[in-house]
Amino acid sequence: MIRTLFSALILLSGAVSLTAPQVWAAETTQSKKEKKKQSAKEKREAAKTKREAAKAKKAEEKARKAAAKKAAAAQEAFEQTEATSTVGKALKEIQYVGAARPDVTAEYYFVVRSSSTCPHCVKLLPEVMAAYTEMRTTGKVELIYESFDNSAEAAEQHMNKNGAIFPVAMRAHMGNLPGAAPLMVPPPAAYVIDATGKRLASGPLAPVLADWRKLTVDKEEN
Repeated sequence: MIRTLFSALILLSGAVSLTAPQVWAAETTQSKKEKKKQSAKEKREAAKTKREAAKAKKAEEKARKAAAKKAAAAQEAFEQTEATSTVGKALKEIQYVGAARPDVTAEYYFVVRSSSTCPHCVKLLPEVMAAYTEMRTTGKVELIYESFDNSAEAAEQHMNKNGAIFPVAMRAHMGNLPGAAPLMVPPPAAYVIDATGKRLASGPLAPVLADWRKLTVDKEEN
């Protein structure tokens, strides 16, 4: 009985000793397959990320070249436009931020004093943009954004972020514009002048912006 039990244990031990390496070998093979599969996946993802980065870089470069070309065309047209009015001539001498340039042949000029660091200024920016579109359709009114930001880079970044397309100049370059209102009202503020430099209105931005037609094109009809 004892001998029979002992023999059975020997046989069982042998079976286990034969099975264990096989199981280990199978697990090792499976592990290698999984690692290889994971490695292949990581390589595909890395290649995809690289392609997307290259595509984005190419698109960014294309956009940069298009913007530079547009800016050059705008500057050339600006330089070739003859200014005959007092304000128009003064505007030709001002340095601007970004690609947009003012119409130096306009009859009226609406100057917005604003800043990217002024919450109320930022809140009113969509209204300014909408009004600018209407002003341009008249062919007589031009809007210029006078930035009170600390740098031209900050002003341009603010304009680009909000999709603004009107002419922008820094406060330091706008101070000597004929008819410019004194700095009695902090941004957001505005003033309106005609082409001779005669000031037609000045004050907080919201009310002056609301009356821009009455102060310019509608004024001619009355």
